[in-house]
Amino acid sequence: MIDVNNPLKVEYSHSPSSQNHIRLDHSSCNNENVLDDEIVNVLNSVTELMKRYRMYSKASESKVCSGGLQQYLIRKLKKRDSDDIDRSKLQALYTKDSCTVSVNLSQSSDSTETFNESKLEFSRLPIDVRLYIFSYLSAKDLCRVSSVSRDWSQLAVDDLLWQEKLQYDLPKWHSISHTGYPRLYKDVQSEWSSKEIYMKCSSEVHESHKQENTAFHQVSQVLRYLLPKKVPKVAIFGPGLESSTSAIVRKMLYEENPDFTRLAMFPGQFDGVGSGMTLKLQSGVSFHLSVLYTASKEERGAENRNRLATNRMLNRQKNSDLETDTYELHSSIKHLCHTLDAFIFVVDASQSKKEVKGAHTELFAMISERWSSPQVPLLVLSCIKDGDCSRTPAIDIVETLQLSTFNRPWLVQDATVDSLEGVVDGIQWLVEQSQHR
Repeated sequence: MIDVNNPLKVEYSHSPSSQNHIRLDHSSCNNENVLDDEIVNVLNSVTELMKRYRMYSKASESKVCSGGLQQYLIRKLKKRDSDDIDRSKLQALYTKDSCTVSVNLSQSSDSTETFNESKLEFSRLPIDVRLYIFSYLSAKDLCRVSSVSRDWSQLAVDDLLWQEKLQYDLPKWHSISHTGYPRLYKDVQSEWSSKEIYMKCSSEVHESHKQENTAFHQVSQVLRYLLPKKVPKVAIFGPGLESSTSAIVRKMLYEENPDFTRLAMFPGQFDGVGSGMTLKLQSGVSFHLSVLYTASKEERGAENRNRLATNRMLNRQKNSDLETDTYELHSSIKHLCHTLDAFIFVVDASQSKKEVKGAHTELFAMISERWSSPQVPLLVLSCIKDGDCSRTPAIDIVETLQLSTFNRPWLVQDATVDSLEGVVDGIQWLVEQSQHR
């Protein structure tokens, strides 16, 4: 139906029992305001255009806009009604309805001229000013505006703009991996642009891609579950097990929660070391988890405790050639490391960088390539007790622990102990890495 006085509408109906047709209602139109023959012919041709639009998926929520048809009708309607105050603007929308596709014609006042004038005024600004305005856009918005025009596209890929965006957003990322560490690409003098590095490393971009391909990931998880795989053996250790975030072990192993299902317990193999519990995630993957503490419960609760001096997993090696002493694993821990398929290192992200750095020696001694293959992955859980605690950014954890020097897959994942937020995502990555090595 077309109503000149109201928003115009062309309705396209399709049903199994009837042929495609267009209904044009001119009842509310005065004879003096009837569209000329050329415009009517164009509107009648919308039928074929709508047939082509129907190839798009019904599940998609996006609208399809006929830009060429829109501009053509705008020019024709303006030419006919040049003396009118209100100008016409066509807005073609594909409703995704299996029976009805509509084209809505709405009235607007000089909207096209206003847009063109504002666009022209923006292009006259100095390039520094335009880049400064673009710097307030998010990475997603920058990708969107690049399709507006050639001029905007050139601005939206400016390398300096993306350098600033990367530097600003990097401390906000909740996870950083060995392949998603931006400074690694700069150290090797990669030819990638700053935008390409950002899109490669951003955890937000990865999560967005994962949501867009939810069905694919679900099917792939089912297929991986059906294929026979070795259940990986994982050891969890670190200073986070002896601080305010120590409850993570109790949450995972002993308390009822929807994320982890307890299957069975297994004994230790090397002087009682390595015992633990078999857990199962909701995705169907299972893993054996062994908890490694550096001291007894009473010793862990002591105030002002020196973890390195009282660490039962490490032997202190005095070296006269070096200013600092070195530490090496006990023999039982060495034998255990030979059988492990993955490591989980827990740090308390609510502590200062100096306290986190104190765990560097323990981490390096544990995952030395002398005891485990360089293909064995490492997951660093950067934990806080609850959502009210402030945390050290994941990028600071990476640099404080010098993870970029490791010749093995690694991931730093922000996690919250009370809700176990982030823990499942990190362990899912760990299990997949250990099974694909």
